[in-house]
Amino acid sequence: MKARFVLSLFLLLPLFLAACGGAAAPPPREFAPAATEAPVMMEAPVVAVERAAATGAPPSGAKGQSSELALQNPSSGRMIIKDAVMDLLVTDPELTIERVTQLAADQGGYLVSSRAWLENGFKSAELKMGVPSAHFEDTLNLLRHYAIQVLNEETSGTDVSADYADLESRLVNLEATAARVRDFLKQAKTVEESLKINAQLSDLEGQIEQVKGQMKFYEGRSAYSTITVLVRPQLPTPTVTPTATATATPTATPPWNPGKTLSSASSQMVLMLQGLIDALIWMVFLLWPFVLVILLVVWVIRRFRRKRGKPQPEVETEEKK
Repeated sequence: MKARFVLSLFLLLPLFLAACGGAAAPPPREFAPAATEAPVMMEAPVVAVERAAATGAPPSGAKGQSSELALQNPSSGRMIIKDAVMDLLVTDPELTIERVTQLAADQGGYLVSSRAWLENGFKSAELKMGVPSAHFEDTLNLLRHYAIQVLNEETSGTDVSADYADLESRLVNLEATAARVRDFLKQAKTVEESLKINAQLSDLEGQIEQVKGQMKFYEGRSAYSTITVLVRPQLPTPTVTPTATATATPTATPPWNPGKTLSSASSQMVLMLQGLIDALIWMVFLLWPFVLVILLVVWVIRRFRRKRGKPQPEVETEEKK
């Protein structure tokens, strides 16, 4: 009996010591943030936003979301922008213009622009239409049947799949960054923080709209192909009328007629005399002032010589007397 009591005390002793040790242990301390850490916590949203705007990557915590969205929206298929130019020679331009316009509507497309003009009295036109890319080749085949001859045909295609995929990735990152910045805006403590974060958010939203606009442009251009149709009339071939070959006929020698020759000679002599008299009349009326001046100069010279040639009278001096 006594041994059983001692064994019970030996078994209960560890339990009693454990209970006493647990009661004596102090409660765990609750560590409060130091006063110096408060400014750091207030500046964290602004620093994260500025780093995201500088690097173009979403803040921490948004990368996993970006990758997940990118995997949920993979690019499907190729995105190719197709264009074509066809120069058609037709018999009836008016009818061809109507048929091309109707063809654009039948293919589910639309007429972008049209222009018509007259050239040498014949009508020509240029029509630009957009058709779904799925009907691009069918439309070209139908247009070939409208022409007598296809004078020129050019087709081109631009693959923008890589550019579109880059825009998709950029859009996902920008939207994830903008979502994270909105969370930072909610956590802002001061007005200055709110203004800085809101400015960054406005810049991100502007970039998002630009990327969406570029993506819509690629989607529209790849969904509808552009075909430019030049309509030219077939000009009538000018008819050449054969001309009769003229045979050379010998010219008859006129008979000798002395009277006619004398008459011609007298007429020529009269004309010569008339010309000579006309020349003398012109010379008289044009040269008489010069002749008058010359005569006057000659008269003065002769008079001066006569005066010098007269002998001087002898003057008697008083001595001779």
